[in-house]
Amino acid sequence: MNNNNFKNIILENIVTLFMKVMVIYSFYLLLRGHNNPGGGFIAGIIASTGFIFFAIIHGTKALQNIIKFQPQLFIASGLSLVFIAAFLPVIISKEILTGLWIQTKIPVWGEFHLGTPLIFDTGVFLVVIGVILTIVISIMEVLKWN
Repeated sequence: MNNNNFKNIILENIVTLFMKVMVIYSFYLLLRGHNNPGGGFIAGIIASTGFIFFAIIHGTKALQNIIKFQPQLFIASGLSLVFIAAFLPVIISKEILTGLWIQTKIPVWGEFHLGTPLIFDTGVFLVVIGVILTIVISIMEVLKWN
């Protein structure tokens, strides 16, 4: 029996489920981060952990099919969001990184507060995911891990 053709279907399914749970939990931490413990950095690390386990079992090509974009695009998008959140208050004559809030009601959801801290945290979230995935994919490709 050739070990290269051996697949462990149970492990593949568990890792795929684990990745989905980690990504969902990371969104939870991201959304509660500006009021409670959590935020963009830890949420990005948790999401990346799920993606790393997925890449170890399924390979980098399968991971890139899942995330749809190059990790460098996550970095660029995240830095753009951080820049927007930091300088948006300057436009209305406030100090840089001042928190701005919009309060609205969303049907079924209820009252929703959207602010620049969440935009900033989302940017950090994307940067962390992009940097970690760039490093991991590069290492795995150099090692020919597939």
